Amino acid sequence: MNYRCIVIFFVLCIHSPIFSQEGTLFENQTVQSEVLNRGVKYNVYLPPNYDTLKTYPTLYFLHGFGGNNNSDHSKGISRKIDSLIGKGHFPETIIIFPNGGKSWYMDDYAGKEKYATMFISEFIPEMKKRYAVTKSVQNTIVMGMSMGGFGALRFTMLNPEEFGICVSFMGAISTKKQMVEDLEQYYQRFHAHLYGENLRPTERTNEVYMNNNPRYIAEKIDAEILKRKKWYIQTCDNDFHSLPNAELHVVFHKKKVEHEFRVTDGAHNKTCVANSMSDALDFVKSNLKDEE
Repeated sequence: MNYRCIVIFFVLCIHSPIFSQEGTLFENQTVQSEVLNRGVKYNVYLPPNYDTLKTYPTLYFLHGFGGNNNSDHSKGISRKIDSLIGKGHFPETIIIFPNGGKSWYMDDYAGKEKYATMFISEFIPEMKKRYAVTKSVQNTIVMGMSMGGFGALRFTMLNPEEFGICVSFMGAISTKKQMVEDLEQYYQRFHAHLYGENLRPTERTNEVYMNNNPRYIAEKIDAEILKRKKWYIQTCDNDFHSLPNAELHVVFHKKKVEHEFRVTDGAHNKTCVANSMSDALDFVKSNLKDEE
């Protein structure tokens, strides 16, 4: 191999996407957001034999607090689904992994970080321009872990025109009592940038909190909106968030909303989620329709 060939080889390695078993994962793509006045990174997995003349079921995967579009669990999802596709056990699907930072996939109280506005008004429309994503709401899935589970539930409830299937793994929702009683150090770390700085504990459950917490959105939203969606809600029994997830299950039950509710043995970690992943993907598969 001469010097020129060696140079070309390394240039191709640097600029080529990462290949999994069959499909292709493109990392650190960017959408320029006018709402946020900055670029928003994302990864996208395109299935084997990707064809822009077709459309594909589309899954938006939302990472947890402190993660990003390159988090290990995000890549694990693409490898898992890619393997299933390669074996013929899952339909070819586009997977999009947006970087949500620490936004909780909502607009903050001060209007400085309008992530939800950006995601619905800019990010999703741009994905529809760039990729052969499904035109079917029923074949559009939003799935998330922890903070991402919070986001998946919230988006599906408040933006039913975009999402048909919701999968929440150990969704990091809270009850009002939990929020009021939470230690100040944890409130400052996780929630002060969302609901307000320098608040007394009783002030934390303000209008912003109530309008964005899936536990309480579910109580006030029209049951018919909830009934049109497919819900898979998983929680871990040794988890701070198991109580509000159980309460959400009760709300759905009272409103006669069909849903799958799973309580998995374990704490708030990846292992607990891994134990439910195959079941959740079977749920998604069973609720997808053939693309036209």
